Amino acid sequence: MMRKRVKEGSAIFLALAVAFSVFAVPGVWAANAIQVDRTDCSVEFSVGSDYTELQKSDVTIDLYKVASVDKSGEYTVVKDFKGLDVSGLSIEDKAGSAAEWAKRAETAAQMAKAGSITPKKVVTKNGTVTAGKLETGLYLICPEQVVTDNYTYTFAPSMVSLPNNYYGDGGSDTWVYNLTGENGITLKPEQHERFGDLLINKTLTALNATSGDKATFVFQIDITKADGTTQSKVEALTFDAAGKQSAKITGLPAGAQVKVTEVYSGASYKLTSMNGVQTTITANDEYSADGAPTAEVSFINETDGRTNGGYGVVNHFELDENGQYQYIAQEK
Repeated sequence: MMRKRVKEGSAIFLALAVAFSVFAVPGVWAANAIQVDRTDCSVEFSVGSDYTELQKSDVTIDLYKVASVDKSGEYTVVKDFKGLDVSGLSIEDKAGSAAEWAKRAETAAQMAKAGSITPKKVVTKNGTVTAGKLETGLYLICPEQVVTDNYTYTFAPSMVSLPNNYYGDGGSDTWVYNLTGENGITLKPEQHERFGDLLINKTLTALNATSGDKATFVFQIDITKADGTTQSKVEALTFDAAGKQSAKITGLPAGAQVKVTEVYSGASYKLTSMNGVQTTITANDEYSADGAPTAEVSFINETDGRTNGGYGVVNHFELDENGQYQYIAQEK
């Protein structure tokens, strides 16, 4: 069978994402010329199995045709993406070519956003979707951000060529116009934690004046994240009169299970409510609706009639810029 040589770098397929990339070179040889007038091309997308909740979420994928393709596999950008570099790259350097096409995809995504270009949209159901009735050419793939209860997911833009062939990977030199099944695209998302707050509410029914003019109550907060990792911190409330106070702890991972235990109840006070109270952190961030609930726990104390003085020292932890709790000793 006579094979016709296609310009290097044409018909390159990219499925690139931050920290992970799939770079398949479909080959620079093809048995036949591309049927450039076909409008029945398709691409099947799946969210993969890394994140189960994405399989239950609607992932919207924006598709933009950035270039037409001729019979030999060379691209010509469409007017909406004028100035975008779609020239061929050396397939001998797969990593370098992948990195360059990732940059081009990012540039194209910025152009699409700045130009208010209308995409073709498809939405996954049960983790998959097929975009059909596509013309031949080079397409920009821009999955939209997904927001779930505890995480956000982002996707790097990428590009795909229609048609494609897989001769360079040891497959057939036949042009493939429908990228489905094993030739489909698996999206590679980045997962980002959402965060929420915790309110510790304390009611002191009476202040024991004989034990001093202040009363300190110390709480241990044990945090178990969704992935099973744990961390702890300590918080305190100091009263100089009977009444109600709250301590607010911010920046806790949404979905985390927390157990709050009052570990010190002042020198002459007793806890009259349940201890070791558990709750779940709910997200309170820019993606939350107005009035989104905040996780809360409550404690009630009253004097036990003793005349012991003193109100203690508490170990205090604050969240740093790296998301780690740092110990700070504070006298109360």
